[in-house]
Amino acid sequence: MKNFNGLPNTNIYTLIKRSLIIKKIRNFFDKKGFIEVDTPMLTQFENTNIYLKQFKTNFIHYKQQKELFLITSPEYHMKRILSLKMNKSIYQICHSFRNEELGKYHNPEFTMLEWYHINYNLKQLIDEVNNFFIKFGFNKLKKSSYKEIFLKYFKINPFLINKKKLFILAKELGFINLKKSNVIDDYLQILFDLYIVPKLGFKSPILIYNFPASQKTTETINKNNCVLANRFEIFFKGVELGNGFHELRNSYEQKKRFNEDNKKRKIIGLPYKKIDYYLLRAIKHGMPNCSGMAIGLDRFIMCLLKKTSIHKVINFPINIS
Repeated sequence: MKNFNGLPNTNIYTLIKRSLIIKKIRNFFDKKGFIEVDTPMLTQFENTNIYLKQFKTNFIHYKQQKELFLITSPEYHMKRILSLKMNKSIYQICHSFRNEELGKYHNPEFTMLEWYHINYNLKQLIDEVNNFFIKFGFNKLKKSSYKEIFLKYFKINPFLINKKKLFILAKELGFINLKKSNVIDDYLQILFDLYIVPKLGFKSPILIYNFPASQKTTETINKNNCVLANRFEIFFKGVELGNGFHELRNSYEQKKRFNEDNKKRKIIGLPYKKIDYYLLRAIKHGMPNCSGMAIGLDRFIMCLLKKTSIHKVINFPINIS
């Protein structure tokens, strides 16, 4: 039900509980010696990910204009802070923005918890994330590989199946409005997001790891198996709560991936996006070995308070009337 009385969308109980949860999160990281950082919500560059759409605005100074964008996450700025080589792990709780996203689990403005642990590999990050969830009353995380979850629900190996078989499988499941694509990962993404995810984590949160390296963004590749990315995602009651990476520190490789994103965008008719060269320069300067975790805080709080929508834990969500 939409709120037309001008009051916050939440009640007093939810507002107080949200405040206490955020305070407890800060306490968790402060006790571990993390530094809380603050970064801009406006950026001069874009996120090249083809699945993310940014808000943009024009900054006007006398007769000069500068196109600026609202961040989709604080990742790039936080990595630039890490490149100061202060040898401290960092965290942040901030607002992020994604255009064309609105629904039970989406609001165009949302709260993100993001942290980067210096000198942590992916296994150490997984243990830390597990402790974090337990601290807030969740059951111990269950774990499954990307391959295992596809074998469970579709009886297929996502690393061996061909595009034709994937397309047929998607159509059989009713996903008929598929964009033309020659990329196997596009079909895997559809099957994973629309069929597998809604079935995940109804007893305990589940962590899916060993995603295909072909879906890489800002994470490293497994040294022992080059088809696997050092990345995981966490799901609870059919909702994605967050994702973790062992972070890429090669500026040349990161630039290559940004350019590959723009090539994919061109193929499907999307505009070119401005690459964040400040991030690339910072990484080249020397970003430390680290692993990073991002959690959609509104979804996390929604689950803790047993609500059915993030709009019930956000004071002023966007309403489209």
